[in-house]
Amino acid sequence: MVHVPSLPATDRLTLAGLSGVAGRYGTGSDRDAPRDQAVAAVRQVSTDPRLLGIQAGVALADPKGISGPTVELLQAAGADMEVAAQHAAEVRARHERAGIRYDRTLD
Repeated sequence: MVHVPSLPATDRLTLAGLSGVAGRYGTGSDRDAPRDQAVAAVRQVSTDPRLLGIQAGVALADPKGISGPTVELLQAAGADMEVAAQHAAEVRARHERAGIRYDRTLD
């Protein structure tokens, strides 16, 4: 889930859509779909590099370390990876404050 209350509601709705589509094609039911189909599906939701980057940051901060394919998909769709790294740091800090532990063996 993406927690960015400072963004407008329309951007938060877009992020929710990106979460579903990128997750489905990255690690979910459509993970074996052709790459160009997956990228096109993500770009149908958004082509905004900042929003794609925020969603990639969420995937980068996955405490179980299984969202690599989702990160790669969002990057291929045009995610700003500097935004992704910044957002991942924020998400990890929020997780750690909440007591969520990261599987360090996957780093």
